Formats: sequence, C-alpha cells, structure tokens
Amino acid sequence: MTNRWKTIVKRFLVPYLVLPVLAVSLLSTSSVADNIVIGEAPPDYLGVSTDGDEIRLSADTGRLQIVSFWATWCPPCLKELPVLNAVQNQAGAARIRVIAINLEEPRSQFRRAMKAFADFEITFVHDKSGGIAKMYGVKGIPFMIILDVDGTVAFKHTGYNETALNGIVDEINGLLIKNRLLDDSGVD
Repeated sequence: MTNRWKTIVKRFLVPYLVLPVLAVSLLSTSSVADNIVIGEAPPDYLGVSTDGDEIRLSADTGRLQIVSFWATWCPPCLKELPVLNAVQNQAGAARIRVIAINLEEPRSQFRRAMKAFADFEITFVHDKSGGIAKMYGVKGIPFMIILDVDGTVAFKHTGYNETALNGIVDEINGLLIKNRLLDDSGVD
C-alpha cells in the first residue's frame, strides 16, 4: 500500500473503528434485494455527480456500467475504488463507466474523500439520505452491479472483500470480450 493510501486509510478509518465493525457485521451478511435481478434493467436514476450532472443509466447504454455503493468507513470499499478507477482507465471511458455512490455520509466527510480521490476519473455521487441505495435494495456495502451494454444487470455483488476483486475484474473483462469492446488478448 502506498503512503498516500495509508494516509487515506488512516484519515478515514481511524475515527470510525467501532462503527465499521458493527456495520460490517450487520450488513455484510445481508442478501441483495430482489429488486435487482440479473438480466433486467435496474432503477435508472443514480443522483447528481460531483460535476453537477444528473446520472441516468439509460443515457449510457452501449458501454459497460459499474455501479458501486461505498463509504469511507468501509475498508473493502476503499480498496475497490482504485481498482475500479484503473479498470475504467485501462479499458477507456468509451467502453466502461464506473459510478461510485457514497452512502449516507455527512457532506463534509464526502468532500474530504473527494479531495483524496481528486485524480480519479470515475463518476462520484453522494447519496446522503440513502434514497438511491433504498431504490437499489442495498443492505450491505460494498455493493456493486455490473451492467451489460444493453443496460441490464449482468452481475451483482454485496458484502464482499478484496479477495473477490480479481473475480470481479474477470467478469468485466469477459463482458468486454463478449461485446467485442476488447479482444481476448486484452488489446483492441
């Protein structure tokens, strides 16, 4: 882990040592709500990005979309975001769009996180009230859905840890190849 990430982890995790243990134990065992179904389109509206743009999944069909709910107190979330940013950067924004939705944290905490992630290219949304997460049936974080190019859910994950990230990246690569957005050598 680089010094920068150690600083981010210390800044965001140390003040929240009790809350994460309690929340992860309660949330990570929860199941994904039935309203997110593989092969069907999820709720369209995802909120407003940090750039002030309204985010709707229907506006972005034709490329893979990854929606991830996260919080600064969630260690797996903080490890996942750099991986998702790298995946989007490597494949290119024309092929993949990552939307990272911060869940129910104070605006000041979200702003501090945005400063730490200032060089990230992924789209960030702040769901302070939890309304978007409720539409998605989020019961545990990290929570991720991967949408195919037609806007339907190809994969969903909840309550996972960093050991699952390689498999998730494999799922994304498989969809890129299936949709001929990338050849099977990883080069287009």
